[in-house]
Amino acid sequence: MIKFGGSSFENCSVPLAFEGRYFILEPGEIPLVSVIIEHEGKPVFEVIRNEPADNPLSEVSKTPPGVITVSEKSSGKFLYKIRPDSDTSIVFGKIDGSEISALINDRRIKVGGIDIENCTFSGVGAGIVVDKNGSVGIGAPISPILRQWFQK
Repeated sequence: MIKFGGSSFENCSVPLAFEGRYFILEPGEIPLVSVIIEHEGKPVFEVIRNEPADNPLSEVSKTPPGVITVSEKSSGKFLYKIRPDSDTSIVFGKIDGSEISALINDRRIKVGGIDIENCTFSGVGAGIVVDKNGSVGIGAPISPILRQWFQK
């Protein structure tokens, strides 16, 4: 179990990292997605269990169908969009203004040219890292501050 302050995350993984943001996935009929980022030496949620979280870094909104959109608070630049479903879709904004999509379900992570099945990632690392230029790689370290929170 992973704990963040008063929140507990059981049987979760960190399948994706994007621009210092870590996407936590908890299993369920509709998987629960939380997104956390380090700010001023502390963890800050942008999204917690498929719900927008008020924070100093981004504007987070949710449509009636449940699509969560996140943009930079300072510039209004689109960062990412989450469509929670049995096959959760995450769309990341690239530096050139285009987008890159990821698909996550209980058996698979698919983003860019990477398609991983039956994967498990520990609470000290993220599975796939997506860069703002659209490149993707496998295995992303989690910042030391956030790693301490994961291990508490």
